[in-house]
Amino acid sequence: MSGLGFRRSGSIGRRDMLKGLTALGGMAFAGPVLVACGGPAGGSGAARSVKLTQAVDSLAYAQNYVARSKGYYDRQGLSVETIVTDGGGPDVQAVLAGSAGFTINDGAQVLTSFTQNRRLVAVAALFDRCLVNATMSAKTAKRLGITEKSSFDQRVAALEGLKIGVTAPGALTWQVARYNLKNAGIDPDKGAELVGLGAGASVLAALENDQVDVIYISVPFGETAVARGSGVTLIDHSAGQDPNLQKFMMEGLWVMPSALDGDGDTVRAMVAALTQASDFIRSSSPEQVADVLRKDFPKFPPDVLTSAARKLQAAVSEGDRWDAQAVEATRKLLSTNGLLPASVSADEQLFEDRYL
Repeated sequence: MSGLGFRRSGSIGRRDMLKGLTALGGMAFAGPVLVACGGPAGGSGAARSVKLTQAVDSLAYAQNYVARSKGYYDRQGLSVETIVTDGGGPDVQAVLAGSAGFTINDGAQVLTSFTQNRRLVAVAALFDRCLVNATMSAKTAKRLGITEKSSFDQRVAALEGLKIGVTAPGALTWQVARYNLKNAGIDPDKGAELVGLGAGASVLAALENDQVDVIYISVPFGETAVARGSGVTLIDHSAGQDPNLQKFMMEGLWVMPSALDGDGDTVRAMVAALTQASDFIRSSSPEQVADVLRKDFPKFPPDVLTSAARKLQAAVSEGDRWDAQAVEATRKLLSTNGLLPASVSADEQLFEDRYL
């Protein structure tokens, strides 16, 4: 097992961060955690049923949509049910509780859920750039004088006193917003108001209905507002505009460590399907990627989807792994927000590459 190191830090209470965990409280699934029925993955007989969680419907989970649309799961003998939890937190807890077998998730979100005896391990890295961008209402930008020529420092400073929409407390959108605020010297609890709004469509609607000044959401929701003229890009993390987030443990496939040996065939099949999807995104034209994603995102304008595909291509993890820079940036984000659990030690084993 290949370890990714984190330095030890103090822990804090996570009651606010884990609001909404009861959303999965009533979920009860029959059968084993990873596989509900069927024969060996990739073999003869019925497909293996796998439950996979993700926080919201967005292009941050592009490999899942590509694997489904291109038949990569089918070829591996898998029938994958995706459970969207409308915000980070419940997606990780479902796997820790045994209600789902896998989660596609960012490292920052997963690590905040670690305890001494409950943790996940990543078996494939999908993206290594932060895909959560900040979009400001065009009206707010005009009022504050924010333009394309505004510097990064000016853009971040403009967040002070604003109402900021995120998916949920504790989600990556919430974490990145607080990180930007803190790095600008703004108290995120007093100098701005963060509001949990749920799924990406709800976050976008809040911006366009003047309910919030800024939204933090993964591509291409904010970009859609920009295309419509109702928003302006404030911080494009996917393009590396934030010097503190050039690389990041954005999305990876996570599973309980016990599954590595207990159901290695299913883990191997999931890794194969999703890394094949990454290969497709890397090697295809933006138009081809957008065409595949359009089935799941029909409401996004074609030009927005194609532009988003270019961002995804630049963010796909090289070698399906995270490098040291991505790990350090993730650690720094958590430490700055006071969210790095004390149970995450310097020699923490976070990544297992045996199936790559």
